[in-house]
Amino acid sequence: MIGRSLFAACAIFALAAFIAASPQPSPSAHPSATPGVVPTRGMSAPTPSLPDTSPFGEIGKLERDRKTTPYELAPFLKSSDPAVVARAAVAIGRLRNPTGVQLLTPLLGGDQPVEVRAAAAFALGLIGSADALPALRTAATHGAPLVAGDAADSLGRIGGSAAVETLSSLVSNRDVFVRGKAAIGLGESGFASKPQISQPLRATTAKLLDNAFSVERDPEVRWRMAWAIYRSFYDTNTGLLRTMLNDQQELVRMYAVKAIGRLKDKTFLTSVRLLTSDPSWRVRVEVSNVLNAMGDHTPVDVRPPAVPADDQVEPKLVPSSEPQGDHPQVAIVTNRGVIVVELFPDVAPYHVDAFLRLVDAGFYNNSQLDRVIPNFVVQGGNPDAGKTTGSGGPGFNVPDEVNWVEQLSGMISLGLDYKDASPIYDSGGSQYYITESPQLHLDEYFTTFGRVVKGLAVVYAVMKHDPSDIKTPPD
Repeated sequence: MIGRSLFAACAIFALAAFIAASPQPSPSAHPSATPGVVPTRGMSAPTPSLPDTSPFGEIGKLERDRKTTPYELAPFLKSSDPAVVARAAVAIGRLRNPTGVQLLTPLLGGDQPVEVRAAAAFALGLIGSADALPALRTAATHGAPLVAGDAADSLGRIGGSAAVETLSSLVSNRDVFVRGKAAIGLGESGFASKPQISQPLRATTAKLLDNAFSVERDPEVRWRMAWAIYRSFYDTNTGLLRTMLNDQQELVRMYAVKAIGRLKDKTFLTSVRLLTSDPSWRVRVEVSNVLNAMGDHTPVDVRPPAVPADDQVEPKLVPSSEPQGDHPQVAIVTNRGVIVVELFPDVAPYHVDAFLRLVDAGFYNNSQLDRVIPNFVVQGGNPDAGKTTGSGGPGFNVPDEVNWVEQLSGMISLGLDYKDASPIYDSGGSQYYITESPQLHLDEYFTTFGRVVKGLAVVYAVMKHDPSDIKTPPD
């Protein structure tokens, strides 16, 4: 569970923002501010980088005001620019107002550009209304691959028998994108928050998914199918789980181990023990977790991969007057090495604005990564880390910008507050997390706004710190 909770202190670091337009980081960095007194709370919300006078800026302003009605965004759906229409469709989805369904479903028609139809399909999943199911089922079955894939993802977000029936037929689709999204949708449909499906339908769906996995050759689709089996169909075919334990793909083996952990079947102990020397660190972490949960204390080497020497080199500072660029990058300098994160203002502009404002204000300087769960996440940005007063933030919240970007390994997102074990939308602030392995179950609530482009081994190397150890500093 990701939230603003206080965990064992870890990883003291400073931040520096730097710019590079290419996917790989440049060897230079903007320095973060180092004021005499670093603000830790009571800050005002950042000014959006997109001006209100531009269509995208105006749409963003309306979207961030959760009192906006979908019909206030309707004029943008008539724009001659498909990019504006698509952006407005996503904004309507982020309002999560069911009245937006009747504005979005007409956009699924074949006379609209593919990017508009795909955006509408995705946005309907954000709203999560069952009223959208007929249109989404048609789009998923007959739409272009990009549209069908996003419609499949939305069917999973809504869930229920009708959605599952369509998704189960799509795991054998000719297109790899559609098959992968259908697998994710099936995994999502089994979440406790989704409508329950009948046992016969569940058994039929599990068999179709198992058969599809057995013949699938695309590695990206295969691990997503393995994820779906682990999340929602782990108890239907134990023979398949044993086969998955010996798969060539580390993520397939990892999800098989995690599925066995959910199954809690000790007849798998011997098979799991055979993976204590698996070449994959993340597989060994899950093996250790499962063995410990079953009372088996077989030693497992869970040391992460070594940090390359190149990841110890800090970026060279450049003047802060340099232009920001399309994909600004931030260097997180830790005592384990340097993590470079590339940000995504194209899909989460206000999250990037908020994060960079905190970086430039020195908010994160000498703070801690205070939540570390191996093979899950490292989390930081809590100004109360190391204290006994609970969690903290900057004094403002960032409205969510849930988007298409999947929570794969090395993605950065804002943490959220929780109530009754469920995340609270729009409650993000300064606390962020970086994933150590794919966490697709977080896609529904959490906004991905960047990715690690250098130093992922440093992320893995961050360790929990014993707060009673006053001699050894946190990582």
